[in-house]
Amino acid sequence: MLTSKNKLAYVLFFVFGAIFILIALKGLMTLQPGDENVYYYMGKLVNEGKLPYRDFFYAHPPLHIYLIALIYKAFGFNIIALKLVPLISTLVSAFFIFKMAKEKFGSNEAIISSLLFLFSYSTMFNSVFSFGIDAAMMFLVTGLYFLWSKDSYILSGTFFGIAGVTRLLSLIPICIIFASALISNKKNFLKLSSSFLAVFLLVNLTFTAVAGSDYTEQVYKYHLLKSLGSRENFREYSDIIKLNWVLFLSALSFIFIKDKKPINILAIVSVIYLIFLLFLKRLFGFYFIIIFPFLAIIGGYGIIRLFGQLNLIKKWKIIIITILSLIFIWDLAANILFLQKIGFAGFERGNDLIDFINSASNKDTMLFGDDSIVPLLALLTNKKIALDFVDTNNEVFISGIKDLNKELNNLKGKDVLFVIRSKQGISYFSELKDFLNKNCDFLSQFHDKIEGSYLLYRCG
Repeated sequence: MLTSKNKLAYVLFFVFGAIFILIALKGLMTLQPGDENVYYYMGKLVNEGKLPYRDFFYAHPPLHIYLIALIYKAFGFNIIALKLVPLISTLVSAFFIFKMAKEKFGSNEAIISSLLFLFSYSTMFNSVFSFGIDAAMMFLVTGLYFLWSKDSYILSGTFFGIAGVTRLLSLIPICIIFASALISNKKNFLKLSSSFLAVFLLVNLTFTAVAGSDYTEQVYKYHLLKSLGSRENFREYSDIIKLNWVLFLSALSFIFIKDKKPINILAIVSVIYLIFLLFLKRLFGFYFIIIFPFLAIIGGYGIIRLFGQLNLIKKWKIIIITILSLIFIWDLAANILFLQKIGFAGFERGNDLIDFINSASNKDTMLFGDDSIVPLLALLTNKKIALDFVDTNNEVFISGIKDLNKELNNLKGKDVLFVIRSKQGISYFSELKDFLNKNCDFLSQFHDKIEGSYLLYRCG
């Protein structure tokens, strides 16, 4: 039976969830350029009978794209339905964070942990962008809950396996958890690892059998061949810490608490993962999301324990709680204001580009170009992307996985509208500029205050 304190904890959690949804609502309904549109268009291709890796380039394990394809099949290109995937994944993760902290430590820790997770800037921002990392996080946290709170090793390993075939970054925490399980209890480790491998190997072997070397090259080899972006990586790393400073500072309370044993494994996973990110060739802000649940639970536990260690009189406790609450509210208000004005601002020149494409093309005209915008325009204008080449980010060509000159030669003679961004994305390559100058006519330029300038060419 729930006590009054337990009931209050659940009430507060659901209030947090409701506030979170209200914050994310604008982003949920807003079309924006970005990588998520690549996955939406790929979901469309899957529904047309195309196979990832064999029929089009896809740089991740398959589960996320098939989840998107399922939503696309049910609702078509419905932006709210598609964006609900990361939003629901985030809320489910928050629920299991709350449950873990509550069952392992107590209601206060559960409230603080869920608060830290849900209202961190990157959690709010990424909750409406379907990059696949939120779904992987959800499966990872669910697996952790069944392992940590329920001692259900088979179920936990199964969810870890599902996380692993959603996004590869989830494998880092999983491997550390497995190492801990191996050290503590070999029998339990076998249960955990066997159920994980049953899922992970089955999916990988199936797609290797169907797509051959294309699968292993695109999902694994490609990431090893990416170019090094040390300066950009450092800036991205520091920006994420600045944007989510409350979460990171709260997790640092771990250093000062006396009883570290209950959350040692979470701290170890967090530290190793954060170090791992330092050595990635290419780092993006949403890569950090995988570890946010761990940091939130550490922060919730650490704050409550540290507060208890101080042995303050009631007056000082009230003063400190008031100050900390005001700081949190101030940071949250600033983040919400930025999200509403900039983060979820939408696509300023979207309608103009759509109207121009419709007027400058016929029903058989295809699109090609920058992956941040072409998939979205193709979905909104019901155009096909030439060669089914959706993900044209620079690294696909710099890594050597795909040959840009070969792909451009395959475009010759086809009726194609080429859309690029000035000095960004695929326009980085001199081969592209030469191709456009020799084979295409410049049509128009559209300037977007946030995204920069879009250039349109007619080829073929």
